Amino acid sequence: MNLRKEYGHLKVSASRDKSRGPIVALLTSTISIQTYIFAGRIEEQFEAKCLTFESSSLPPFEKLKIEYLILDCVDLAIENLDQILRNIHLAPSPPNIILLNIVETEGLDTILHWKKVLGLMPVESDPSKIMERLNQIFSGKSWLSRSVLNNLQRNHRKPKYKPDKSSNLTQRERQILLLICDCNTNANIAETLFVSEHTVKSHLYKIYRKIGCKNRLEASGWANRNLQMK
Repeated sequence: MNLRKEYGHLKVSASRDKSRGPIVALLTSTISIQTYIFAGRIEEQFEAKCLTFESSSLPPFEKLKIEYLILDCVDLAIENLDQILRNIHLAPSPPNIILLNIVETEGLDTILHWKKVLGLMPVESDPSKIMERLNQIFSGKSWLSRSVLNNLQRNHRKPKYKPDKSSNLTQRERQILLLICDCNTNANIAETLFVSEHTVKSHLYKIYRKIGCKNRLEASGWANRNLQMK
């Protein structure tokens, strides 16, 4: 759904001072009149409060106190999206996340490791369908396209790594993997384990070689499948 085109024929709704529905933030690279129209439609249909922000001016989430964040992913690379999701999950109370205008690719299912992501809306989605899916998510459920669900199912049906790869890990390497799963940065890990960031990077290099992963995102997925999570 293109915010600049699909909502051009709708009139702007005045924002409510009081709302009975969810508190939502709409985050986009550039705010346009269509952005406000889309936000107004959300407020009208769900009796919600919908705030609009540009990516460069989003306040801390603890100040916003929002329940849902709708992130417009137009022209946003998967790598950059992953970093944004990582930063959101590091917040003290991260909101539930809905990704709008997603281009479905093979690497997309990796972002589903982020537990706050409840919805992925493909770029070609019809506006009325978007509203139906938002209603489902605001009701406490999630929504993923059939293709994403199929890819997710295929990945979970793949045989797990052999146990000997897990047993080759040292206790320290297991600790680091579990900390990665909790979205900790190298600096956070170093502070937690009372070691230097250089030592953490050295451990990560050894971990990647042992379990056959290329980066921390793949390592996090491997750990979720193979290590006992507390």
